Order: sequence, then C-alpha cells, then structure tokens
Amino acid sequence: MENTDDLKNFSNLAKNLQILETLPIVKQNTSFSQKLADLKEKLENKTFQLVVLGQYKRGKTSIINALLGEELLPVAIVPLTSIITILEYGETEKIIVKFFDGKNKEIKRSELSCYITELENPKNKKGIESVKISFCSNFLAKGVQIIDTPGIGSVYRHNTDIACEFVPRADAGLFIVTADPPIGEAELEFLNKIQAYLAKIIFVQNKIDQISEKERIESLDFTKKIISKEVKRQDLQFFSISAKLALEGKNDHDRQKIVQSNIENLEIDLATLIAEKKDEILATSIQGKLNNLLGEILLQLALQESTLQMSENELKEKTDRFMKETERIEKEKEDAYFVLQGQAERLANEILLEDIEIFKTQKLTELETKYNRFFQENSRLNNQDLVQEFNMFLEKEIKEIFSAWQKMEEQKIQSSLRSLTNRFTEQTNTFIRQVIDLSANIFNLELKELVAESPLVKEIEFKFSFDEYEIDIDVFTPIVSHLPKFISRHLFYPKFKEDVSREFDKHCGRARYDFHQRILKSITQYQEKLYGTLEETIIGIKAVLNKSLRDKEQKKVDGEKYKEEIFKQRKMISEIKTYI
Repeated sequence: MENTDDLKNFSNLAKNLQILETLPIVKQNTSFSQKLADLKEKLENKTFQLVVLGQYKRGKTSIINALLGEELLPVAIVPLTSIITILEYGETEKIIVKFFDGKNKEIKRSELSCYITELENPKNKKGIESVKISFCSNFLAKGVQIIDTPGIGSVYRHNTDIACEFVPRADAGLFIVTADPPIGEAELEFLNKIQAYLAKIIFVQNKIDQISEKERIESLDFTKKIISKEVKRQDLQFFSISAKLALEGKNDHDRQKIVQSNIENLEIDLATLIAEKKDEILATSIQGKLNNLLGEILLQLALQESTLQMSENELKEKTDRFMKETERIEKEKEDAYFVLQGQAERLANEILLEDIEIFKTQKLTELETKYNRFFQENSRLNNQDLVQEFNMFLEKEIKEIFSAWQKMEEQKIQSSLRSLTNRFTEQTNTFIRQVIDLSANIFNLELKELVAESPLVKEIEFKFSFDEYEIDIDVFTPIVSHLPKFISRHLFYPKFKEDVSREFDKHCGRARYDFHQRILKSITQYQEKLYGTLEETIIGIKAVLNKSLRDKEQKKVDGEKYKEEIFKQRKMISEIKTYI
C-alpha cells in the first residue's frame, strides 16, 4: 500500500515531467524527448526494475529461477546469457523477442536458448534488442520486473557492454558474487561503474553449498570488507544462499533443502522491500535520472542564450574561431593517440617478446628435466598407460608453469601500462580544459558551473586479468603404442620429448598472443574512455552553434523574445529542481 509521502512524490514527479514536456528545447531535441518519454512510462506504470548483475558463472540466472520456483531460463557452466531478458507478471506465459529493426516474434520456452544464449546467438548476430517474458509468479505480481543481464568479465566483451548500458534504466539491483572464489577485481570495477545509477543494491553470495560453513563465513566477511570500501552507502545488505539447493527443494517439495539454501531470508527481504520501499526507491531512481536530464538541458539553454547577444557576423566569426580551435585540438588529440598506440605496440612486440624469450630459456630446460624424471619413473608401464600418464603429466606441468608466469607478467604489464598512460591522461585533461576555456572566452560562458561533476578525466587504473589458465594440449595415442614394449620404449622417449618442446612453444605463442591482444584492447578502451568526455563537450557546443547560425541566417529568431523564452525555461527548470 502506498503511503502519503510516496503518493506526493509520484504526483510531484508526474507534474514536473508534464511541465518539462512542454519546453521548446525538449520538443526540439529528440534525445531529450526520448529520455523524458522513458521516465514518464516508468512513472505511469510504476514499473520497478530489479536488475540482476554479476560476473559470468556466478549463478545469476539460477537465482532468478530459484526466486520464481521454476527453471524458466536456461543455465550452463559456460558464459550463457547474451541478451537482456525481462521477466514481468502475466496470467499466461508469453515470450516476445524484440529485434532492433522493430519487429517482434513470439516464441516458445523451448526456443529461448536459440535467442538469448551466446552459444546459439553469438555476438547477437540475430539482432535482438531484448526478450520479454510474461510469467505467472507471486513475486512478479507485485509490480516488479526482473532483468537478467549477460555476465561481465567473460571472453565476450560485448556482454559486459550490454550489462553496463542497461543499468542506468533500472531502479535497484541484485549483485551476485560467489563464496568460492569471492569477489574479484573485474567485479569491483564493474560495481564502481554502475553503483551511482541504482537507488538500492543488495549483495548475494551464491553457491554456499560448495564450501563449508567456516569457509562461507570467511568468504562473506572478505566480500563485505571489500565492497564496503568501494560502495559508500549506509544500507548495504548481504545474503548467503544456494540457488541450486533452493530450486531443487522447490521442485521436489523438499523443505530441508529449502532451509539449507537460505533463500527464504532473501525472499523475505525482497518481499519487504517491494511492499514497503518499492515506491520510495522508484521515486528516488526517477528523481536521479530526471536531475541528470535537467543538467543537460540547462547546458543547452546557457549556450543558446550566449549566442543571442551576438550579431550574425559576430556569431559566424566566433563559431569559425571555435571550429578552427577545436580542429587543432582534435588533431593534437589524434597525434597523441598515434604516439600512444605506437608505444603500446612496442610494449607488446618488444618488451613482451623479450620476457617470453627469457621465460622459454629458463622454463623449457626445467620442463625437460622433469620429463626425463617422469619417463624413468614410468617406463615400466604398458604402452597405453604410459601414453595416458604422459598426457596428464604434460597438461599438469604446462598449466603450472604458465599460470605462475602469467600472474607475474600480468603485474609487470599493468605497471608498464600505467606508466605509459599517465601522461596521456593529463594531456587529455589539458585538451578538455582548452575546450572549456575556449568556450568561456568566446561565448562568455562558465561551463564549469553548469556541470554537476567535473568533466575532466580521472587517471584510469588498468586492470585486466586472466581466468584460471586453460590448457590446449594435443592429446594423442601414437601408432607406436601398439608395438611391443621392447620396441616402443626406444621410440617413445624422443617422440615424447619432441612433444614437450612443441607444446611448450605452442603455449608460449599463445601466451604472447593473449597478452598482445589484451594490451591493445586495454589501450583502445582507455582511449575511448579518455576521449569520450572531450568528444561530448565539443559535439554539444557545435550543435548549438550550428542551430543558432541557421536561425540567424533565416531571420527566424526575435532576440528579445527568444531570450525571454530561454529565461522562462530556465526558471521552470529551477522550480522543478526545487522539488527533486
């Protein structure tokens, strides 16, 4: 039941959205109009979106199935979910696939994996925007949508991007970690990116059935400590569950398994949240999104107002000046990036190659020594067993050697990347300052006063890590294994030794390739993040200047009247901001 304060909040928000909708600047800007329409729809439907987030293989989809009490969504041990999947209440089950081209298609539950999994829809080659599932559930009947997102941190980078893009539209989140392993760097980096967009985050430690009670407590304490440092909120909540036991218990009507799963504590908290806090969180979420939109609109109005005070010739002169200066800044930025790319290539091609050569010199000799000892100790085995033991030996040794080196090299590369990019971060900050100062000088604007947060780019911490080292050994059963033992022994030794060297070289090449790709990807992501604010600043100012020029050339604008209109719009926005 809604309380008086919630109703008042919703009423004020609805009123303010209606006022905002009438502003000329919103009508003229399709981006503003779309963002406003999204907020209105969310408010009118009072749709509370609970997004489920976390690294792949943490059991996000399994938790959703456990909450619903049915294995509705497909699960697997490999990175599976690749599409945003929205679950909402419906009297009858209905699944609609929405494509980017605007078409919709109704499918059966058995067809779900064909559309939402990485295996059957790799990199979303089918062009699916989202999948919406109507499902009869008491949990969903309370006005809640559950959003299943692709797991972050897998080899599929686009899955992380999809998850990041959806978060700003959601209201609250379930952030899923596991007891073993506990939360890692990739998850913390993702959490830092998305926490500001969600009015409420609940942390869930899954897979407690796989460890002892002592280990569960230690893992949870560690996770709490790490997250508390990163998330500056007072209302942090943590739950430990086993989605596997919960779903099994519900399917088998096994009360003991349900109790062991601990899921009831989470369900009670979510039920309380929905019953007592849903509207409050929804209102807070909408207010935050509205406040961001108002900041964008105010910036556009300030730019428009500054151009009104100029004659057509003056505006042309200042616009040309701005364009030329930004072209110079863009050229300097491109030159800086080419230098950065070149140094990254040098890091990948020279330093990394040198490290691998040193590694090969040291470790191949060690591996061959271990092989000699292995062959002596196992020479009495029959041919088939010897081949099997050799394959196991080689896999184990390769994994141990490369796992240890990979961790050390990873730290070295990260340190080199930080040193390489520190000066480029400051250089980009200089470019941004130049654009801001240029705008202020040419158009008498104080852009800094209009932006809630500084647009300057902070130093970027390079974090890329590998999962557990995966082996790619060519397992074989040579023909000589079928020969008599007294003959085959003389042939096995050189053949196995050759295989040791070949597999070691192959994994050296693979390690070099993996690091090379990660270095270049890190630099590309760094560049995109670093220059994003600069591009947005320049593009926004150019759009206003071009429109103002067209209006003046076509004599469309009555300066005083337009100035008065801008004043009215700014006043109305200021009044709206007092309510939120």
